[in-house]
Formats: sequence, structure tokens, C-alpha cells
Amino acid sequence: MVVLDFKVLFRKGHQENGRVTVHESYSCDFVIDGNPMLDRIVKELGGHKDFLGCFARGWHKLNEHSLKQLLLQEKPETESGRSLIYVCPECADIGCGAFGCKITKTEDSYVWGDFAYENGYEDPQPIAIGPFEFAAENYESVVRAAYKL
Repeated sequence: MVVLDFKVLFRKGHQENGRVTVHESYSCDFVIDGNPMLDRIVKELGGHKDFLGCFARGWHKLNEHSLKQLLLQEKPETESGRSLIYVCPECADIGCGAFGCKITKTEDSYVWGDFAYENGYEDPQPIAIGPFEFAAENYESVVRAAYKL
């Protein structure tokens, strides 16, 4: 089993002519055995790192939704059955692109596997990482702590 943790992912905001063009945000970047998950995903798939973690300050609806999905209290809304762990930093809509994984639970662990980039209108792009198995106590504790971010 691997160890799950999280760190704060900061996104610097930007204004132009007194108008916000990029929103500042603080969100959750999951860390597996000391390695930030977003870095792993981008290294494997390519592209940019401008994503919002599924738990973010000031995003109450996103946080509630993410907590229920990550703890398997609610089914994912994606057609693929993946729970989204990184979303668009401006609107959190899958249509802008998101990273997700399928989550399963055994008696004493949770497993993240079958990672992919999705946007809801094209076939998901698989990401060759994982699966990652977490002890249930570690996983639930970290998910609840990240929710309180």
C-alpha cells in the first residue's frame, strides 16, 4: 500500500485593467508516497498543470460533491464512472477538461486506478499511472482533511 497525503496547490491570480482575468485559488494536490499527483499525471500525459484540485477554498458545492464521490457515498457523474480529482480552475466544469480515476473500496483499503483525462464529449485519454492502493484509515483521514482546506 502507498501513503496518501495532500499539499496546497496555489494558483496566482491576475488582473488586467482592473478586471480579473485569472482567478487566484488554493486547492488540494494529492501526494502519493511524497510525489504530487498532478505532477505525475502531467509528466505521463503531457500538457499543462493549470488545474484546480477537487477540494478548493471557497468552492463549497465542489467540495461537498468531491467528498461524497471520493468516499464512495455517491456515484460519479461521468459516463466513464471516474471521479474527478483535478478540474478547470475557473469553472470546475468537465467540458474544459479534467483528470479523474475510478475508485474502488475493499474491506480495509481504497484503490485509485484507470486514470484518464476527460472532457465529456470526446473519448477519455487513458493515463498510464497506478493503480494506487491506500489503507482505508489513511485515505479517509486525508480526504476529510483536504475537504476542510
